[in-house]
Amino acid sequence: MPEKSIGFTQKILIAIGFTASLSACNTISEKSSPLNANDIAFSQVLQSNDRSDADKKRDTGRKPIEVMQFFGIEPGMTVLEVLSSGGYYTEILSARVGKQGKVIAQNNKFILEIMEGRFNKEFAKRTADNRLANVEHYIKEFGDFNLYQQVDVATVVLNYHDLYSNAPKTMRLKILSQLKAALKPGGILSIIDMEAGKGVHQPNLHRIYHQRVRDELAEAGFILDAEANFLKNPNDDYKKIVFDPSVRGKTDRFVFRFKKPV
Repeated sequence: MPEKSIGFTQKILIAIGFTASLSACNTISEKSSPLNANDIAFSQVLQSNDRSDADKKRDTGRKPIEVMQFFGIEPGMTVLEVLSSGGYYTEILSARVGKQGKVIAQNNKFILEIMEGRFNKEFAKRTADNRLANVEHYIKEFGDFNLYQQVDVATVVLNYHDLYSNAPKTMRLKILSQLKAALKPGGILSIIDMEAGKGVHQPNLHRIYHQRVRDELAEAGFILDAEANFLKNPNDDYKKIVFDPSVRGKTDRFVFRFKKPV
């Protein structure tokens, strides 16, 4: 293993060398929880020289510590990441769950081939030379998942709007059914996405009205356990596509934690 990989692994081991529990939240979370020992060690990993400056810059708007806290992702867990793309969150999840945990990073053919394979190349670079040894690249089409009660937390970050826009409802419900099957009883399905505002669905702007997500997840049998406001931005311009430089990385985002019934 290259020297750089060893350094990253050592820092992950530091992050899982502590144990602490997070306080449960079943209401709206207005602010972040205090950092426990796991969080402090994890924050040190995020600032490591083993991470790119570009990723660290993205952290400012994405708040990975708060995300891990709110979704209850801890060392030793198994996390299914739906549509990992180039792996920004894959690397974060890998550090968070540590050597005893596992990240199942799902991508499909479309994501790996668009833009001349940009995401495929980025993911391959991140995981080269077994750098993220606890990551499995799970290349599966939607509707073809074959996991059963293996997963503690599943994440869909900034991608549910595309499923809603491009897949018929029957397929979306099938996908949610397979995610529910993959989760352990009481497991968490975490969703972050970009608000459309005023109840409107705006597929061309890559935005979705939050209540549509709530309703669809309820129909699929999930329970809304909590929501958080730490990625809210009331100054967002809902009329602009999320890739517009004036709003990119600063969109108004909702954060939902759903639970699979026990």
